[in-house]
Amino acid sequence: MRLLGMMLPIVVCMALLSGCTEKEKFIVYGPPQNEEEVEAVLKEEKFVERTTVIQYDDKMLVAVQFKPWDKWKKAKLEKKLQKKFDEKYPNKDVFVSADYKIFYEANKIKKDQLEDNKLTDKISELKKLAQEET
Repeated sequence: MRLLGMMLPIVVCMALLSGCTEKEKFIVYGPPQNEEEVEAVLKEEKFVERTTVIQYDDKMLVAVQFKPWDKWKKAKLEKKLQKKFDEKYPNKDVFVSADYKIFYEANKIKKDQLEDNKLTDKISELKKLAQEET
């Protein structure tokens, strides 16, 4: 009984702390014209853990992080998402990347809230970065 009394506060603290670590899973930055549609497309896929979407002009950058066991199929899943977004938004230039450096830079863009002229340059730079072999 005494052990139970000592464990209860620890369990309660752990439960409270685990609730504090929840981060936003789907971040859409840019004009809110189709934010719900983009989130719906991403939520359909069980392998998507977190994502940052940057919309600008007629372009869209989708930076994705997959769940741990699905990272082994990264290229295949990235192509699947690319195809899905290309079908959903045929009039937009969509770029999907599961590379962590792209995800990190996309979050940095959202945090810094770049203006449109700097945003276009930064996105072009990220696309070139994604094409490089590391």
